Amino acid sequence: MDYARRKGINNPVRIAGISTVSPRYASAEVEMPDIATDSAAIASAHSFRASIAKKAYEEAGIGPEDVSLAEVYDLSSALELDWYEHIGLCKTGEAEILLREGATKIGGRVPVNTSGGLACFGEAVPAQALAQVCELTWQLRGQAGERQVQNAKVGITANQGLFGHGSSVIVKR
Repeated sequence: MDYARRKGINNPVRIAGISTVSPRYASAEVEMPDIATDSAAIASAHSFRASIAKKAYEEAGIGPEDVSLAEVYDLSSALELDWYEHIGLCKTGEAEILLREGATKIGGRVPVNTSGGLACFGEAVPAQALAQVCELTWQLRGQAGERQVQNAKVGITANQGLFGHGSSVIVKR
């Protein structure tokens, strides 16, 4: 934080937690993105995704209830809804409710993908994970313009590679 201030950044943010988790191999189930339209139907199939955020939360010393906004892997709408559950924004099977209530839009309880998401940015591995951290940084510094989440204090990312690892970063101000 001192270094950031010496560089003239008056409202620095810090990385509070980082997690990288790899799926189990070989397993009876292929651990890849869910492509079902009802995440509740398969929620127990991919426990490695839930562990990604859990480890980042533990390192940061916070929980999902502390999150102001999130940037999640969303190259399909089903994936975005799955991540709501995996990062603890809602209980299993309640992602659609969270979305329909407007909780995940700018101005909602916990905005998700204020940047437009990776579906807007494109799948540019590993740049997509960095783009997520950039969005959180801009949000927490109050530099997000029309996308600004008011009073944002904590943000979380969730990202995943096909058949590969998943990662999460928690940024705090």
